[in-house]
Amino acid sequence: MNNENKTITELEKLGYNGVDLGLDISLLEYGLAWKEDEKEIDFIYGIKMNGCDYSRFDRIQIDKSIDVRKEYDWADFKEIESFTGSTRKEWDKLELPQKINDLISYYGFENVCGSSYWEGFEITE
Repeated sequence: MNNENKTITELEKLGYNGVDLGLDISLLEYGLAWKEDEKEIDFIYGIKMNGCDYSRFDRIQIDKSIDVRKEYDWADFKEIESFTGSTRKEWDKLELPQKINDLISYYGFENVCGSSYWEGFEITE
């Protein structure tokens, strides 16, 4: 996927999923969706809000084989576990997209994905 503006329908056809059953809610309200291939996960994340909804987005690809605790060794995972109401063992069993979602929810996209140095792209319904 390139960084051109997309619609929710186009992203659904491309196979993107999110934290909510509705991709529109996942992207516009939670600011996160992803699509997996064999080696990596392509994440779309919100970088700017217009009122209560995300209005601009960026992307990052994360290798599926990463060790989240090593890659994000600066994070306080005890705090993440407390924030999510899970134990270390429970959190470690989560799928990578959920772990990235938890990190972004707690620390913000800039700390997890890096700074976005452009205005991002739009996603419309």
